[in-house]
Amino acid sequence: MSAPPIGMKDHNFNGIAAMNPKLGNKVINRMGYGTMRLPGLKGTPEDAALAHDLLRESVSLGANVIDTADIYGAGLANRLIAEALYPYPENLIIATKVGVKTGQDGRPVPAATPDEIKATVERDLVNLGVPALDLVFLRLPGGPLPDSGVPMHRSLTCLAGLQAEGLVRHIGLSSASTTQIEAAKSAVAVDAVQNAHFVGNRDSVTVVQLCHDEGIPFFAYFPLGMGMLIEKKTDLGPMAASYRASKSQIALAWLLALSPMIVPIPGTSNLDHLRENFAALNLTLSPADVNALSNVAGPCELASDGEQEASIAHSSQTQLPGVVG
Repeated sequence: MSAPPIGMKDHNFNGIAAMNPKLGNKVINRMGYGTMRLPGLKGTPEDAALAHDLLRESVSLGANVIDTADIYGAGLANRLIAEALYPYPENLIIATKVGVKTGQDGRPVPAATPDEIKATVERDLVNLGVPALDLVFLRLPGGPLPDSGVPMHRSLTCLAGLQAEGLVRHIGLSSASTTQIEAAKSAVAVDAVQNAHFVGNRDSVTVVQLCHDEGIPFFAYFPLGMGMLIEKKTDLGPMAASYRASKSQIALAWLLALSPMIVPIPGTSNLDHLRENFAALNLTLSPADVNALSNVAGPCELASDGEQEASIAHSSQTQLPGVVG
């Protein structure tokens, strides 16, 4: 049996949910949009006009981070972004990825050599119609992506060179551990991290803590557990009913409550679902409910009130809900 949450009483998340991370001089809004579902890993969208509408509506709803990758439809996602949003809003951040490509069998395979990274960046620049990429994540091995055999430092050194040339503005890591983040700092400034994070998945809790402590934006992909909403571990239905919200909104509101550095990037090909996701920004869960969701896969701790106030003001070394010290 897991230990009860610590410091749950009288805890207030309102300040944390209202904070915003920054990338350079751009303030990041707390909900982004992921484009993987527009073309998928291969093929073309069934409805290009709908894809354009989804992108425009996401920006209209407040998204200023659009997550994409050359691997999404062999560059098609990037071309759809350009068709829908160019000329781009001044505050828009388009986040792309290198280090991965689609193999002959349709599965992701590594593409982390300097030549492969340069080629991916060049394609992104052309397909997006920009002189420089706002944010480029190096996708590290893990999950379905096997190890490339290319040292991370070598790939990052290549990105640093592209940054020095003015082709890349910011560099981040995708699917990274805390050890990899710390090691990467010898080659680049880690400006952002992008990992899977959702209710019931505790794989990235220490990474979330590090990003919170150091003020690094954390982009949560698969924030709805790839649409499964961790039904096998917990039923979000009763909690959703108590808030008059959807299960998806509960899952997103939980992420927003964990740290001001977290920016969920849900993807959808349905306009109603898109609007539903963004409405989660107006939902504040109680501390008890945040802890209940954090405890789905294990115990958690909460910061004391004093520590929490310090984190809001200075992003200090506080313990986050759902992160075990």
